[in-house]
Amino acid sequence: MGWRRAEFKGKKVWIEVDAKGEPKATGGRVPMRYSDKSGSKIYGAGVRNVALDPTAPIEQLDEGVSADAAKGGGGRQGRGSGFGSAGTRTQKQAAAAAAAARELLDGLPEGTHIAYTDGACRGNPGPAGSGVVLELADGRTAEASRSLGRATNNVGELTAIGVALDLLDEADVPADAPVAVLTDSGYSHGVLVRGWKAKANTELILGLRGRLKQRPGVTLHWVAGHVGVPGNERADALANRGVDGVSNVSWS
Repeated sequence: MGWRRAEFKGKKVWIEVDAKGEPKATGGRVPMRYSDKSGSKIYGAGVRNVALDPTAPIEQLDEGVSADAAKGGGGRQGRGSGFGSAGTRTQKQAAAAAAAARELLDGLPEGTHIAYTDGACRGNPGPAGSGVVLELADGRTAEASRSLGRATNNVGELTAIGVALDLLDEADVPADAPVAVLTDSGYSHGVLVRGWKAKANTELILGLRGRLKQRPGVTLHWVAGHVGVPGNERADALANRGVDGVSNVSWS
């Protein structure tokens, strides 16, 4: 994964790409930056509006920062996605978000393991929890809830991704096996995938970055929350069990 030069509305930019050099789009939008300098702002651009430079190599750039976060917007991936925010979406936005999630899932290669992760918190900070649903390609399913005590929602979201990696290890899934981890946390996706600077939760984030590098088959995707995606809704319920003090893993 890295960045490649492209053109956006007549301007030269960098867009985030996958290992094959293709735009790393989520919900029809791809992370984009106008500068290769450390701390440069990262925007979401419509993937149809960017044109890759076919001769450009994949570059590893220094970390940038979400344009939303730079403006104090909280850095939610949903902002600017056209899907609105959970709890305030219109029916049209919710339908579009659900359709994007279905398109993502339908487009996954056969044999891909799928993990849905979510975090929850009452008070932010307050009692927090993480929830994970792991669907293995061989038909096995794991459900996990983890109680985190007093923490923030972002800690819950990040920890859930770590729990998903724990379950992959427990199931002896090879490091290069294709795994799609779906999170509805724009913050988690930003600090782990999109190059956002880690201004808080640094130890947790650096640990996850290291673990993800050790599992090259894992791809972290953002999906809108609470739009009827069964795995996401179940992960949310498990995260709330964690908030209630329940830590449990079950396999079926």
